[in-house]
Amino acid sequence: MLKTRSKAMSRTLRLVRIAIFLALIIVGAFVKFPIGIVPVSMQFAFCMFAGLMLGGTDAFFCILIYIIMGLAGIPVFTAGGGIFYVLQPTFGYILGFLIGAPVCGYVARGFKNTARPNIWRMLAGAFCALAICYSVGVMYMYLMLNFYVGTAMSMSKAWMAGCAVFLPTDATWCVVCSLVTFAVMKRINPMPSSRKFSDEYVRETV
Repeated sequence: MLKTRSKAMSRTLRLVRIAIFLALIIVGAFVKFPIGIVPVSMQFAFCMFAGLMLGGTDAFFCILIYIIMGLAGIPVFTAGGGIFYVLQPTFGYILGFLIGAPVCGYVARGFKNTARPNIWRMLAGAFCALAICYSVGVMYMYLMLNFYVGTAMSMSKAWMAGCAVFLPTDATWCVVCSLVTFAVMKRINPMPSSRKFSDEYVRETV
């Protein structure tokens, strides 16, 4: 009976954390500054933060739910929502989040989400997410602009418009989120998101 309650509480805690970061990512999509083809928003920061705090698996499900909501027509993306959003040149960045956030989590927290707090692993995970998001996003934008929209753009200009302009800000977010996550994990080592800790926590509180 106690074990069943422990597992139920653990699942509930995981779902709550996923819901919190899902809400943050949605809010981040609307904190934006339209300065060109790719608007500046807080999406990347919160997606990468989700990878650091939730771990790879839960971050993947968090981003996947976000994408499903947007493609279903709920206006949670930076420019709205709907199935035809895949034709937006910037949709590649959202696909990049789906790959980058889990990779960030696995590098920073390990595949079982139980790695000890290590600032260098967190920084490595965050910058892996940054590289993945930009690579997928810029390539998608380049292909859509040249072969769908009909706007000729060289690869070098695509990298300038979709990466170089935002790199300093997003790199700063990588450092800030890594430091915050490291500080949190040091205080509650291991983090509550690890199943082992969650079960122990539940047993102590029931």
